[in-house]
Amino acid sequence: ANEFAFTLLPDKSYLVTAEREGYESDTVRFNTTGVKKTIKVEKKLTLRSKRPPKKRVISRNEPIRLSSIYYDFDKADILPDAEKDLQFLVDLMNKYPEMKIELSSHTDAQGRDDYNEKLSQRRADSAKTWMVAKGIAVDRIVAVGSGEKFILNRCKNGVECPDEEHRFNRRTEFKILSGPTSITIEEEVPEGQ
Repeated sequence: ANEFAFTLLPDKSYLVTAEREGYESDTVRFNTTGVKKTIKVEKKLTLRSKRPPKKRVISRNEPIRLSSIYYDFDKADILPDAEKDLQFLVDLMNKYPEMKIELSSHTDAQGRDDYNEKLSQRRADSAKTWMVAKGIAVDRIVAVGSGEKFILNRCKNGVECPDEEHRFNRRTEFKILSGPTSITIEEEVPEGQ
C-alpha cells in the first residue's frame, strides 16, 4: 500500500484518480464544503490488475452485438455510452479499409410492428451518421432497421415479459458484408471471469 498526503482547501470539490499501467484506475470524489475546523480526510483507492483482452475471430455475415449502444425510450439520439462501441467500429473499419458492414438496430416486441421498424431505422441511420462524421465512407455502411423481426427470446407479441427480458432484444449489431472473410477483434474480459 502507498500513502500520499495532500493539503486540502476549504469549500472545494475534489476528484482523486489513481492510475498505474496494467491496472484499472480508481476514482473518488469528496468536498470540503462547510468544514469549519481542521480535519483529516482519508480515502482508499484500489487498483485491480487488468486482464489481457481475449481475441475473437469474427466471420463474414456473423452478427456481433454491440453491448453499449442503447437509446432512450422512443428516441434515436446517440447517447454518450454508445460512443465507445461506435468508436470501436470506426477503428475496426480503419484497420480493414476494404470492409463493408451492415449496422442493424432491433427493438423489442412492445408497440406496433410498423412503428418499431421506423424507429429502429432512425436509430441505425443515427449510428451510421455518427460513424460517417468520424470519416468512414458512407457507402461502407448499410444501415438496417429490423424493428421486432428478430426477437431472441420468448418475448414476442402478446407475451408478458419483465423489462430486463425485453431489453435483451433492444440491440444494435454489425456484420461484415464484404471485404475480409474474417477478422480478429480483442474483447475485454469481464470482472470475475
